[in-house]
Amino acid sequence: MTWRDMNWKALRASPAGRRAAFIGVNLLALLIAYLIFMEPFRRMIADGAEAITERRQTLARYEAVAAHEAQIQAYAQQVADINGRGELFDGDSDGVISANLQARLKTVAEQTQVTVRSIQMLPERALQGVTLVGARLDVVGSYENIHALARALEGEPPLLIITAASIRGQAMLWGAAPQQNEELEAQFDVFGGAPKKGRP
Repeated sequence: MTWRDMNWKALRASPAGRRAAFIGVNLLALLIAYLIFMEPFRRMIADGAEAITERRQTLARYEAVAAHEAQIQAYAQQVADINGRGELFDGDSDGVISANLQARLKTVAEQTQVTVRSIQMLPERALQGVTLVGARLDVVGSYENIHALARALEGEPPLLIITAASIRGQAMLWGAAPQQNEELEAQFDVFGGAPKKGRP
């Protein structure tokens, strides 16, 4: 038997050694009990607290939306009042509003008997809470018909605004006399209003 083994046996036989062994065994038992019973319970409480925090945040967002309900309703009524005479292009999306603008331009062009070469959409503009949707209209027609088109564009609702226009004669042979009923090429940048939906 070595000296180290003798010291270990003597330490275990002594009251201090027995006390240390007792404390060590109890600490180990407490650690095992904590890991088996308390740690899962602690995790469950932490997960529950996190879920409650997330639900409170969701509730706060819903309450913020509900608090703005009256404001949103007032804005919807304001848009309806503004558009009471059909001055704005209505639609559920930007694509529908743009399609309505194109359809209006084609209808006016047909009524004034000009030929539409192209309609090209322009970037939106914002003006006093109203989004302006625009299109560039290229047409060919007689002077009288193009003049009638310009008047019709800014005539009946929905309201259209011509922001730029250019008119030019079609290419003539050098030195040839202009024809009395010569057709002209015209280009109009036209904008119409559309409400900013959902944005008071």
